[in-house]
Amino acid sequence: MNPRATLALFLITLLAVGGLFYLRKILPDTREAAEQRRYALVFDQEDIEEIDIVRGTETVSLRREGDGWRMIAPLEDRASPEVIDRLLSAARFLDVRDRRSSPDESAVAEAGLASPRLRIDLSGDETHRFEIGGNGALPEEIFARTSGSDDILRVSDTIVELATATPDSFRDPRLTSAVADDIEKFTVRRADGEMTLRRERGRWIIDKPVTAAADGRAVRAFLEPLLGLRIVKFQAAAPEAAGLPGQTATISMTPLGGGEALNVEVMRGADESAETVVARFAPRGGLLEVDAMAKQVFDISPEALRDRSLGYVEPDAVDRITVESRGRSLNLQREGESWIDRASSRKFDTAQVEGLINLFNEARATSFQPGLTAENAGLAPPSQKLVFSAWLSENTAEDAAGGHPIAGVELGGAAGNDIYARASGTEEIVILPPDLARAMDGLWNGDQAAP
Repeated sequence: MNPRATLALFLITLLAVGGLFYLRKILPDTREAAEQRRYALVFDQEDIEEIDIVRGTETVSLRREGDGWRMIAPLEDRASPEVIDRLLSAARFLDVRDRRSSPDESAVAEAGLASPRLRIDLSGDETHRFEIGGNGALPEEIFARTSGSDDILRVSDTIVELATATPDSFRDPRLTSAVADDIEKFTVRRADGEMTLRRERGRWIIDKPVTAAADGRAVRAFLEPLLGLRIVKFQAAAPEAAGLPGQTATISMTPLGGGEALNVEVMRGADESAETVVARFAPRGGLLEVDAMAKQVFDISPEALRDRSLGYVEPDAVDRITVESRGRSLNLQREGESWIDRASSRKFDTAQVEGLINLFNEARATSFQPGLTAENAGLAPPSQKLVFSAWLSENTAEDAAGGHPIAGVELGGAAGNDIYARASGTEEIVILPPDLARAMDGLWNGDQAAP
């Protein structure tokens, strides 16, 4: 190649690289300068650790605390992250509608900035000050000034309402910041008795007044609204009816891993239809007016939280199914994609067997019958029996070879339109809808179990 051409290409490449480097260096500054002209304040909201709003003789001070915020003045309480996010967003994206540079003292005084009525200090990696003066000539506009500049800005007044809200407006309206998964034990105390539940190996157990498995979904549905009760009013007064028997209830919740218990006392007033009630919760300042959802502590019962299922069977884990119904029996085994009863050589398609498994998994007791005997329930002996088993080969090291029951149910006599039943391995009698019993009979009639 011609040496001159080579030198020319080298110079062109060098100029291109230099130009790209120059553009990459100045573009961020150009963008930042454009933002500085457009917005009153430019900062990263995630970098802000402290907020101080000075309004006359009162200062509202907010501090970032972990994943949330806390108000430390004029009172101390957990702050609302949503309110603070709105405040920071309003400050960050406050459009400058007009800018007056190098104003004299009379212009500053006329704009109300000689003695600003409101000051917002934001501290983090950098410190930003925003001073608010008087109203502009146009509606919904104010005069403002920022730290590091003498310019008088004309901006929207949207931030004024947020910054001048009452101290209570900055408080988190959610009673606690916890969720149901943060609680490992709770006790409800009322005039009619006490109920205690605890978490064990990820499952909820009822300890009082009965010992039984609890339904995790029902427990969560009970705890979540209580933990997240909406505070309607701080510094409430106790209702007069709270001194009457049965008008107060307490729930004490122990956080997962220990720690100070969350004790909430709920007080009912005379008006049962009231949309709010009074609750006592010391961490949030004592007596509070909260959403009427708190009244569920008066109505909750162990039966409402009990696990009503018969158990759960993973279809792929089942190798054998024993079905006994009114003197007849089937022993179903897997054979390829279908199931077979060896004694009769009758085959059952997978959909029919999976329908039976689904009915078992979805079956829920409509009520518990603690005072009923097996004889009176038609369970001595049962009229129908269903057992799901896993079959381990002789080469299995962990357990003995052969059948290992996973779950099952015994069905007895009629209970009106329903049927008495008990899960395998338990003595407790419950009432079930008749769907499962009909599906078991359907195996002989050729009917399909509902999926």
